[in-house]
Amino acid sequence: MNKKTIITILFALVAMAGQGQTEASALIRGRIINVPKGHEDRLTIHYTEPLQTMSSVEVPLQLDSLGRFEVEVPLLNTAPVILVWTHLLLSPGEIYDVEMDGGTGNVIVKGKDAQLSNEVIAHQPSVCTWDMDWMKAQTDAVVIDEAEKELKRLQAANESIYKSNPTLSAQWRNYANSCAIASIANYLVQRRYVDATVRQSADGKLWQWLHDHFICHLPQPYTLIQDQLGYIVKNYTMELIAPRQRKGFNLRGIDTVISIALEQQADGTINRSDAYADSLRTLRTLLQDYKTLMNNNAADSVLKNHPFALTVQQYFSDTYLLGLLTDGAVGERETMENIERLKDFDMPEDIRDYARAVLLYAQIEQYHAPLKSPLFNLVAEVKNDYLRNIITSTNERYHTLALRSDYESSLMPNEPLKGLTDGKEIFDKIIAPYRGRIVFVDFWGTWCGPCKMDLKNFTHPLHQALSDLPVTYLYLCNGSKTEAWRSTIAEYNLTGEHLVHYNLPAVQQSAVEKYLHVSHFPTYIIFDQEGRRVTTEDSEPKPYNPEAVRRMMQETMNRK
Repeated sequence: MNKKTIITILFALVAMAGQGQTEASALIRGRIINVPKGHEDRLTIHYTEPLQTMSSVEVPLQLDSLGRFEVEVPLLNTAPVILVWTHLLLSPGEIYDVEMDGGTGNVIVKGKDAQLSNEVIAHQPSVCTWDMDWMKAQTDAVVIDEAEKELKRLQAANESIYKSNPTLSAQWRNYANSCAIASIANYLVQRRYVDATVRQSADGKLWQWLHDHFICHLPQPYTLIQDQLGYIVKNYTMELIAPRQRKGFNLRGIDTVISIALEQQADGTINRSDAYADSLRTLRTLLQDYKTLMNNNAADSVLKNHPFALTVQQYFSDTYLLGLLTDGAVGERETMENIERLKDFDMPEDIRDYARAVLLYAQIEQYHAPLKSPLFNLVAEVKNDYLRNIITSTNERYHTLALRSDYESSLMPNEPLKGLTDGKEIFDKIIAPYRGRIVFVDFWGTWCGPCKMDLKNFTHPLHQALSDLPVTYLYLCNGSKTEAWRSTIAEYNLTGEHLVHYNLPAVQQSAVEKYLHVSHFPTYIIFDQEGRRVTTEDSEPKPYNPEAVRRMMQETMNRK
């Protein structure tokens, strides 16, 4: 076998009350044969980090010429891993020998602790598989009733499997029931994204059901469901702190922007007139009245014609206010308020500590930038050493990424565009150096989850698929602070000879977006070698479909 390849996976296990703090690891070694053609790049270990709520991680396996691999996985307790197409349950200090056949799909796990993994391979636990469209159309009362029935059904199904297979271990039974309740909880917390008029509930019974059945009775060890725990706890917590409103304005965010703007004027950070401050206070009064009407289920026509709805967009044409709303300042303030409110919640202290850690980590995860004081000072309030260390190490990583200087050539200065205000003029000057090349434009923001998912998962495969074409990739970043912009580019290695990045001042970025009719993020546009736009919103080139993007570009080149 080639020299052992060790992949260090920060596969953190929620080391809460009653769980050990000493890190150990499991070793997986084995062989994969008959890998289907075209699937070579899909040989990965897939996992969710302990505080992760927005995405998961895939780490490619390193195979030798005979298909053999060896991977060391740091662990604290028994936890799930997806190895290529197979769920494994790993425990610290154990060695697992795995044989995988891509032709038949067969998987065999050997080792002293291999029983649970083999049981899960042979007998998948029953989990909730509700149709999201169905759930979105139901009231909370209906969903609670169905949750009760579903939990009983899943428990009965898993018990039937357990009793029908006498060799199954008690560990399998515990894992199966853990998966059952976690899968239901994962659906229920998504109710906060369903329109309030559909939910028809203000009594909190759905969240009380979650409290009684999940929050206060988490499966043991918690690590069995760590792939869903962060998402569930974050959404449960946020619904208690700030219940989702009817569709419309981000009222809490706007209120926070007003607070920050008034504070910054008072301390001299910005220089605006007293009349400007008075107008913000008037806007806040209108906002509170609008919010009261919304909470009392006022008709959409009433809300649409309310003075707040008619004037708020005028305020946010001010790029200073818009910048506060999108660059992370609001998120930082709200996260501080959210953590303070956790103290009042009825939940076990270890779950409260975990929720505190999740909220802090989510702020870093959302903006891909380190926490600032005084928010960073709250990290010290996380009692669990392991969770606290994850936050501090992640925070430091983004500090380091933002300071990297090896990709400066891909970052374009704004100075040559100084003084320009017309969107067409600004954009024409930006792409002028790339005449003779196709320009693929990506409008994104560090605050935009889908943008970052595309950058992470599809950027490099797209570049590789189009490497023989004369393409320049132009990334225009919306509403993002320099540190977050730089650290995201560094994290995803979005650099190279034909990769160009701009982080324009808000007024110029807005002008360019208005000129090109950008209405959502991310937005992708192709320009031909003469600088002419060749795709529309209906024919937007998606990076996850490189074959279609190639066809668009080749058609453009053939028309020349």
